[in-house]
Amino acid sequence: METTTTTQETLLNLSPKAVAEVKRLLENEKEATGLRLEVKGGGCSGMSYGLGFDTEKPGDHVMETEGVKVYLDPKSAVYLKGTLIDFEGGLSGKGFVIKNPQAKGSCGCGQSFTV
Repeated sequence: METTTTTQETLLNLSPKAVAEVKRLLENEKEATGLRLEVKGGGCSGMSYGLGFDTEKPGDHVMETEGVKVYLDPKSAVYLKGTLIDFEGGLSGKGFVIKNPQAKGSCGCGQSFTV
């Protein structure tokens, strides 16, 4: 598993499968320079993840693994320390999977959690 770095401490990890899939998908993005992971209020468990392609914004924590940049806003970073982004493919694969050690509970879809 590859780890990411920031200027202060490690916040987030990407699996090799996630790195490969992000690189593949980024080839089709015209303006995006990396992946943004964020935490939003809502969802069936109280908080939900947002994942999409974006560019760096002022104040972002920026991590890079094997040329893949991941952007986290400061508020989301508090809830995501130690998180792993993985990619599960195949017939029963889910796509990108977020494994957050700070989550105390989550819903069945894995996109909503409590801390």
